[in-house]
Amino acid sequence: MKINTFLILLLIAAFGVGCSSNLTAEAPGYIKTVVLDRDVKTSKRKTSSNKKKKKTSVSVETEIEYSYNVNGRNYEGYSEKDGDVQNAFPKGATLVVCYDPSNPEESDVFPTGTKCQ
Repeated sequence: MKINTFLILLLIAAFGVGCSSNLTAEAPGYIKTVVLDRDVKTSKRKTSSNKKKKKTSVSVETEIEYSYNVNGRNYEGYSEKDGDVQNAFPKGATLVVCYDPSNPEESDVFPTGTKCQ
């Protein structure tokens, strides 16, 4: 199932998703790599009739490596987002990096239009 980028950005804006409280400064960031990580877990249990039953669950995360520049110094960051959000973070895109002004190495990346607060 694919959700287009516009819908993702609209949902983010609607729910007011933004940076955590200490990530108040912003800089443009460049997406270096985007990798989808699927984790499949299978568990076995016995039912009340003593039959074995398997249950499989799949969790998905999008792993993002990015770079950004603060006051002439280059930094690199890594972020994990729940679900398949590759469309909102395409490789090579320029997006918003929110960072801690007292420690610019502490950062996270967000879709364009996000305001760091």
